[in-house]
Amino acid sequence: MQEIVVEYHINHQYIQDSYYAYLGSLDEEFTQKLNNSIANNMRNFAITFDNEKWVKQNKDKNEFSTFYYSDLFQVHQAQNGFVFFINKTHFEFVSYDLFKPDDLIMVKRYLEPYFSKNQETQIAVIKNYVLDYHRIYTLARYVFRKTSLFFMIVACFFFLGSVLFFSKNFLVSGLLFLLSFLSVICSKNSTKEFAKNSVKTLDDSFQNMSCIFYEDRIEFIPKNIILTFNIKYSQFYKIEKFNKGYLFYIQKYACYLCFNEDFTPEQQQVLEDKLKQYQNYYQK
Repeated sequence: MQEIVVEYHINHQYIQDSYYAYLGSLDEEFTQKLNNSIANNMRNFAITFDNEKWVKQNKDKNEFSTFYYSDLFQVHQAQNGFVFFINKTHFEFVSYDLFKPDDLIMVKRYLEPYFSKNQETQIAVIKNYVLDYHRIYTLARYVFRKTSLFFMIVACFFFLGSVLFFSKNFLVSGLLFLLSFLSVICSKNSTKEFAKNSVKTLDDSFQNMSCIFYEDRIEFIPKNIILTFNIKYSQFYKIEKFNKGYLFYIQKYACYLCFNEDFTPEQQQVLEDKLKQYQNYYQK
């Protein structure tokens, strides 16, 4: 049985790497506060891996903790290291960079039988869900389409009036034509201004997120803050499919828009089949 030993020091960079592996998020303020709260005798560790367990040694206090792979809740292979979940909330991170290439291959062999343990099926992942002008403008045009239609109907009445009064009263006709023009401009500009103001006032922490679609919910993970929040499909006020994508309403006029191109055709089909099972799903 081959044992593989790695050593590491917990500092600001280690904590940042840990939460990036766990959530894909980088939160400087959170990282600094957590780093400042760690005692000096809780920073230097060694981990010994074998084919059935890993043993964590606190080198400052010469204390040992043993974790059998079979007892762990989950083991994740993140982009930058292993994430060992002792339970749903407590995790340990070990960077790939700590291993020699051959040792890393060996540890992956030890862990391979456990990578699928307690792993939920992910229907789709949107790694870069950005609430930018284009997304919000598209969303607003659809959500507030009835208001826009109202302005267009009013514009048509004004234009019709201008035609009827053209031969009788040129001044009134011109005024009605101007009002019809302003109604059209108002309809378009109100949506554009809404999108611009939404982008300006939205906190930077929530402008860029990852979205993970599971069998029963969506998990939202902001990129710039250590936070996750889940919304079950059944908890949405309404889920609506239209020609450009899917709208997930958290209330009547507030929703998340996912474009069709955010998904592969296969992911979209699986997601749609899943959403059709819910009474709050509508398709235009």
